Amino acid sequence: MEEIIIKVREGDQQSFGVLFRAFYASGRRFVLTFLKDETGADDILQEVFINIWEKRQKFQSEAHFKAYFYKSLRNNTIKRIVRTKKGVGLDLIVSKESDDLFEKIIEIEFNRELSRLISDLPEKRRQIILLSMSGMSTEQISESLNISVNTIKSQKNKAYSTLRKNLKGSNSFIFWFLI
Repeated sequence: MEEIIIKVREGDQQSFGVLFRAFYASGRRFVLTFLKDETGADDILQEVFINIWEKRQKFQSEAHFKAYFYKSLRNNTIKRIVRTKKGVGLDLIVSKESDDLFEKIIEIEFNRELSRLISDLPEKRRQIILLSMSGMSTEQISESLNISVNTIKSQKNKAYSTLRKNLKGSNSFIFWFLI
């Protein structure tokens, strides 16, 4: 994704399309969690992506882009909520909605990053982790894949270790979001 950000920064419209497709669905889910208005969510996303294109040269990294993207979604969603909740104290709305939005951002980005890291695992480990996450026991996975229980346990431990290690270094976007 870093090279896509670089190409977008240089004005490459195809790379911008890739960026758009990569973040549109999660951005839409994020906004709809709080707005419950599909047309409004699409309007917010359109506005945010236009701003991203106009400010594309400022993005130094994927983390910086994500921070800008989610902060823009947050701010525009709060503005839209405030406009629709006439008579309600702005401080109360902003405080509550900001906390909820931030938690949702963390959840969305964690799930996106976890999915990416799982897809990078070797094939058998990925299968084992996905089956485990779907609720299958070690014994059921062993039967399903025709692999010994000990091998399943060993591969799960290696996969979880890899995922933990890679997840530790992948949350730098939070730093940019808080700026």
